[in-house]
Amino acid sequence: MKRGITCTVQKEDAGRLLKHFLKTPMGLSEKEIRRAKFREDGLRVNGQRRKTNALLREGDRIEVLLETGEETSSRLSASRFPLEILYEDADLLAVNKPSGLKTHPNGRDGEDTLANRLAAYLREKGEDSVIRIAGRLDRDTSGAVLAVKNRAAGARLARQRERGDFFKTYLAVVKGVPREPCAWIRTSIGADPERRGRMKISENGKTAATWYEVVDGCKEYALLRLRIETGRTHQIRVHLASIGCPLLGDSLYGGEEAGWADGVRPIIGRTALHAARLSFSQPFTGERIEVEAPLPADMGKFLLQDGISL
Repeated sequence: MKRGITCTVQKEDAGRLLKHFLKTPMGLSEKEIRRAKFREDGLRVNGQRRKTNALLREGDRIEVLLETGEETSSRLSASRFPLEILYEDADLLAVNKPSGLKTHPNGRDGEDTLANRLAAYLREKGEDSVIRIAGRLDRDTSGAVLAVKNRAAGARLARQRERGDFFKTYLAVVKGVPREPCAWIRTSIGADPERRGRMKISENGKTAATWYEVVDGCKEYALLRLRIETGRTHQIRVHLASIGCPLLGDSLYGGEEAGWADGVRPIIGRTALHAARLSFSQPFTGERIEVEAPLPADMGKFLLQDGISL
């Protein structure tokens, strides 16, 4: 799918060079401008191809081709399982990922992952493009996931993430109740050399920051709202375990008892973590968008039976 943007030159910008106008007010990066320069009809003024040193006049119509539509996910097999769409526009698609579904495939034909389901959905709409998922969720984690339909939108979202303008808010059920009602956890995380696939608090690891607040709780469990500044592997799981409140169902960091109540009955058959909200700006219009994913049934049922309020 092709993606371009247009803008009309106002009086205050008359006499400027096209290359300067592309940066401000159009907000294009150097990379986006370079790519457009070498595309056929990538940069046009009033319908005519122009170089970046062209002088602009009031009323000129600037057209920039950011995406040619030649890239597709044709190699990605389509999965016909349904998607729960939370938001969609010409550039973005937000969906509610169920627990147990992987985000990306391992290369096997016929595999059912979120990316495969997205490929099927877009092909049926005639919008086949490369699937770019902006921040994956672990297989056990449910909730809102944002996919972009073109490279230009993906690059702009990446810059939003760097500025802290694009973020997720999580809900988590944990064993125990944190001592502080809200706080930042700032400890470095690295690989655990004694256990493959496991991370640990490590002075030699990468910096990581997780913010939490207690929404409600009882004697044994609490519901937390969380945001992360960094995206380290298993960051939320490691940080919560480090303050003595592992995620419910997380046997890797909370021990086998993390998934049981009173040591007798299983509670939730996965780590109780849900991406409840996405906050971002539309990459081209700048409109602020909030997308919410409803709490899944397993977490909702547990909170209800233990009298914990959302």
